[in-house]
Amino acid sequence: METDIYVKVLTTTTVDPWSSCEIQKAQLEDSAIKPILEKKLNSADRPSWQEIVPESPATKRYWALWDSLHLQDGVLYRKWESDDGNSCRWQLILPKSKIPEVLRETHGSASVGHFGVMKTLSKTRERFYWDRLR
Repeated sequence: METDIYVKVLTTTTVDPWSSCEIQKAQLEDSAIKPILEKKLNSADRPSWQEIVPESPATKRYWALWDSLHLQDGVLYRKWESDDGNSCRWQLILPKSKIPEVLRETHGSASVGHFGVMKTLSKTRERFYWDRLR
């Protein structure tokens, strides 16, 4: 008798370059992320649309991701799953203030070599998520 075995892989990435305290502070200073992070810290329940209406378009887009957003040590992450559901990874919700640093590091850090634009974006998407990341 044959049995199909399915394995779901959860990829954890290398440690982020900031402490939980530092990144939470940066997330709270980001006007698009702050309302979502505060609501997640206070309740697991998704806020109503009426609560979100006065917020920015970016905050509304994060609100739309509510079910895939999770807290780890008080820091907001997005759970990404592959289309086939066999793998997933945690992506740090990156505040705008940290985007240039991440792109600079991903593009040309000594540990990874020098990547082109597409490879840089691909590597960045593995570990990070922000509004309008393409």
